[in-house]
Amino acid sequence: MNVLPAVDIKSGKCVRLWQGSFNRVDVYGDDPVEMALRWEREGAGMLHVVDLDAAVSGRPMNRDSITEILKRVHVPVQVGGGVRDRGMVEYYIAHGAGSVVTTTLAYENPEEVICIARQYPRKVSIGVDVLSGAVAIRGWTQTGGIAPYDFIKRFSGVPIYAFVLTDIYKDGTLGGIEQGRIEKALEGIAEPVIVSGGIAKVDDIVTLKQIKGKNITGVIIGRALYTGAIKLEDAIRAAA
Repeated sequence: MNVLPAVDIKSGKCVRLWQGSFNRVDVYGDDPVEMALRWEREGAGMLHVVDLDAAVSGRPMNRDSITEILKRVHVPVQVGGGVRDRGMVEYYIAHGAGSVVTTTLAYENPEEVICIARQYPRKVSIGVDVLSGAVAIRGWTQTGGIAPYDFIKRFSGVPIYAFVLTDIYKDGTLGGIEQGRIEKALEGIAEPVIVSGGIAKVDDIVTLKQIKGKNITGVIIGRALYTGAIKLEDAIRAAA
């Protein structure tokens, strides 16, 4: 299982949100590029980088910072946030992204995402952002009215990199994971899954590893790393 430190960018700064709310923002650094390099130096084998401003506006507000991260780090980078057309997917792939995450585009135009994924095998990830049992879109500001399992089924057999499953209610709270919700959302899913939301302690990673038959290949950790609740080396050791 890979451990992916989260580098969430808002207004050019490295931040963490509480349950995705832009009214509850904690700033952890003024230089997202340096933060990405820090996690790489500390042993991260992969990074999760998000343009939070673009997630809401649909415009690539922090693209320059993300492009610089892609240029300077040497580990795979998963990029997301406001990726709502083919052009943005292709831009990040061309600039070295390991995979590009899209949720809103996948919800509103699944046929287009399937086409892109077939053109760029294992380069597209599908974000499955879950709030109150439904998939949320447009920077978590709207719920699409579709259950995670039904959303995921649309892309069964498509050569994606992974489904990125985020529990919005837990995200940024250090509240621990909800094993039951994860298992329910992924029932019968064969593709790789990266889990995000609520990771608070090393035991949460151990619990994820114990979920059988769910193909969980990665875990995204944000606030727990930034506050020191989890040390990256400990997380990597637990996930190995």
